[in-house]
Amino acid sequence: MSSATAEPVRALAVRVLVANGEPLFGDAVERVVRQCARFQLVAHARDAQAALKQLRTVRPDVAVLGPSLPGLDGRRLLGLVRLEELATRLVFFGDDFDDGMAYDLLGEGAAAVLTKTTSPQQLRDAILAAAAGGEFLSGETLAAVTREIRLRNHDERPRLSDREHEILKRIAKGQNAADIARALHLGLSTVKTHRSHLYEKLGVSDRAEAVAVAFRRGLID
Repeated sequence: MSSATAEPVRALAVRVLVANGEPLFGDAVERVVRQCARFQLVAHARDAQAALKQLRTVRPDVAVLGPSLPGLDGRRLLGLVRLEELATRLVFFGDDFDDGMAYDLLGEGAAAVLTKTTSPQQLRDAILAAAAGGEFLSGETLAAVTREIRLRNHDERPRLSDREHEILKRIAKGQNAADIARALHLGLSTVKTHRSHLYEKLGVSDRAEAVAVAFRRGLID
């Protein structure tokens, strides 16, 4: 009798993948998922390669992802999910978001963008909203997106995040990605992700072009 009643509940549970390059933070997210009877943790990953494999094979309802998984950034992951027509909704949860990144991720189809100040209940609400086909906007995220919209509407220059601007200044000084990672105490893959977004915003493909365009547009002195 007990097994007969347990099975339908399990079938209706929201199937969740947790992928995060920071093991301690990923473990904390997994605990929040396990503690909710409405969720079933079906997979976890620590890098983009493993996350993609799980998305393709396990096909969870919702994936809770760090913003810059080693090997692939969030926007490209969203693009692959769309390209391969995977039904999984993506929730991004981490501390390396700025207004521009939150705006871009939501614009590319993310169900939610959450920071580490998010409460466990907000994370649960975001997963439920994503599973239902909707979006979850915390007050913090809504404020960030509003600021970004206003900036993009009133400034013709590329809108760079503080981190991107810092990396641009260091590129102009001749530092490579490894130098920048050491100076800013960031992972090499994180620096490369920020650099890729920077080049995209400037419409360039290499360091020399980036510096030239930045000087011409008054982004650096």
